[in-house]
Amino acid sequence: MNVQSSIFWSLDDKGKITINQSILTNFLSKSGFSKSILPDGSIIYLKEKGNIVSEVYDSDIIDFVSHYLKKVKKEDVLETFSKGVSTYLSPSKLKLLNTISLLNDRDNHNYSFFHFRNQSCQVGNGKIELIEHETLPNKIWNKRIIPRNYNFLQQNATSQFQSFCFNISGRNEDRYKALKTIIGYLLHRFQDPKNSKAVILVDEKISFDGEANGGTGKTLLIKAIGKCREMIIMNGKNTKSKSWFKNQRIEHTTDLVFYDDVNNDFSLEELYSEITTGMVVEKKYKGEIFIKPEDSPKLAISSNYVVKGTGGNTDTRRRCDFEIANYYSGELTPFDEFGNNFFDDWDSDEWNAFYTFMMSCVLEYFKYGLITPKPINLKMNGLINSTKLEFFSFMETGIVEQNKWECKKTVLALFIEQYPFYRNLSPHKFTKWMKIYAKNKGCIYEDKSSGGKYTFYLKTVNEDKEAKDEK
Repeated sequence: MNVQSSIFWSLDDKGKITINQSILTNFLSKSGFSKSILPDGSIIYLKEKGNIVSEVYDSDIIDFVSHYLKKVKKEDVLETFSKGVSTYLSPSKLKLLNTISLLNDRDNHNYSFFHFRNQSCQVGNGKIELIEHETLPNKIWNKRIIPRNYNFLQQNATSQFQSFCFNISGRNEDRYKALKTIIGYLLHRFQDPKNSKAVILVDEKISFDGEANGGTGKTLLIKAIGKCREMIIMNGKNTKSKSWFKNQRIEHTTDLVFYDDVNNDFSLEELYSEITTGMVVEKKYKGEIFIKPEDSPKLAISSNYVVKGTGGNTDTRRRCDFEIANYYSGELTPFDEFGNNFFDDWDSDEWNAFYTFMMSCVLEYFKYGLITPKPINLKMNGLINSTKLEFFSFMETGIVEQNKWECKKTVLALFIEQYPFYRNLSPHKFTKWMKIYAKNKGCIYEDKSSGGKYTFYLKTVNEDKEAKDEK
């Protein structure tokens, strides 16, 4: 900026200082200030410095002008500016700043970027490439910059977090590979509406006695994502699905929304539209914003229960469940194993190894896509979760035969005889459980009544197919 364009005031013959509004606005524009309009019509102010764009407030612009006048030793001009600042930089006058399109710096399909204080990393094409901020292909939000320096370690150092991930994968190579692609998927700032899924973290071994297992590493895993990406954490137990303002903390730069520890009655169906068709953000006293599906943050959920859904293809294509091995617990924590608190106690080498591992997970995702691991206890835990442990145990004894008509009253009586505290269980509830059990086991539930006698039949798929073939 030349000296002439830096002077936005004039001095008359009597020594009176006048601030020239249009020249002040031009000064601010050339200093990197501009404005952008959000989808709800509200205005945000921006400051560009090289390839870095920051969202600023009117107070930041006032401070900038004040510091500049002090720097050039124009205390008299500063005095005039200070007296009339509410006029010179009022909301209506700041509307004179240049308007630029709202910056979208999300990743593309093939590359993902990690921005650090000292440099950026382009992840893709099978490698991690170091890039100076000044040579980035596009401008980025200041919020994207991780507040740490990163230096690539020449030696193949295994980070503590990498070992942690292997442990919570049950030390199984296939599940560990799947977990790395899940991490990579969540880190990739690219959303394909046709293939978007909610990542669901649940314990491999679930307690059905009302006591939460806790400490297995679900939250710590997502916290690690938050060290690389902009994340909003929702309290899963207090999330009100029908609240107008449940998404009000989500911004245009939010990368991930994490529903932590959702209740037993939570259903993924509540998020179906947000997963595939976009997200509505409504803030108090402001207009509604619709975030297009390709710009929406990704979703992750943790629970001490199997997260319900509608079942079938509709549900399957919207979820990726990962069962966390119960390697860690209240008796064995990561601190016990590694001798320090993750993130809080790490030195620079450990941080560098951590970020290298996280970026390698993105490469794994690019190479293999999002891998949904084979379920271990999901079907069984889901069945127990939807009925009762006692009912599951009763049915697993084989007392109810498949492909045979059974008397409902007799079977219910046998169940109550074995578990007397269910003596008030209604036939309707018992039938509902039976239908859930049949569906889970791949059977077809049928029932009929004749002469006041109610019977039911659990037809296996093979028998149903044979019956159709005979016809």
